[in-house]
Amino acid sequence: MFEPVQHKRISEEVVDLIIRRIRSGILVVGQKLPPERMLAEELGVSRTSLREALRALESMGYIYSVTGGGNYINSVSMEHVLSPLSAMVAQDKQLAFDIIEVRRHLEVHMAAQAAKNATMQQLSQIYGAILNMQSQVEAGGNGIEGDNQFHLEIARASQNKAFAIIVELLAELLAKSRKATLDIPGQPIKSIEDHLAIFEAIRSGDAERAAKEMSDHLVKAEHNIAAKTSICNCDGPSR
Repeated sequence: MFEPVQHKRISEEVVDLIIRRIRSGILVVGQKLPPERMLAEELGVSRTSLREALRALESMGYIYSVTGGGNYINSVSMEHVLSPLSAMVAQDKQLAFDIIEVRRHLEVHMAAQAAKNATMQQLSQIYGAILNMQSQVEAGGNGIEGDNQFHLEIARASQNKAFAIIVELLAELLAKSRKATLDIPGQPIKSIEDHLAIFEAIRSGDAERAAKEMSDHLVKAEHNIAAKTSICNCDGPSR
């Protein structure tokens, strides 16, 4: 039933240690790591194991190397945050629904703010995302790229940079859920119709209607996802 427990290789232990120090702030962005020989001695590992660990850290984006200049701590990227969260969502269906609920609260407000603040160029980009989704569906796809683009453009049109960052993160976390929804026969066309209704409300500057259209759209999306799982938070107070 069980496989023997595999001990971590020394290089993996070094990777874990350095990542922990980066996340705790002991190692900061732009900081230069000690020379290989010194670092290997401090860690009590061979230079071969250290080099293997450094290559892994660089491929993961935690450090970058400068030819002849050593290794430096890289800035934290979206992938560093996304990787552990994606693993958590994949293992926890309830967490996935909790994230959807948070997203629904945020995007309803984003739509209202976009109705108040969107520029003509941003309105064009929102509509362009709908056309992009439509062309993908007509070509036989599910339109997920256009769907993601649509919600991101609304976040940008809200004029709140944090909203755009949050939507980008959640779009990745919910990629499988969105795909499951759009794979339902006939659903991509219904989503396009919802998007057009949201767009018209934003274009007219009607914040209240934009919020309602977005809320209705996300509630329907949650019901579609719930239909494929045993969990449903669709009747909660978050509408």
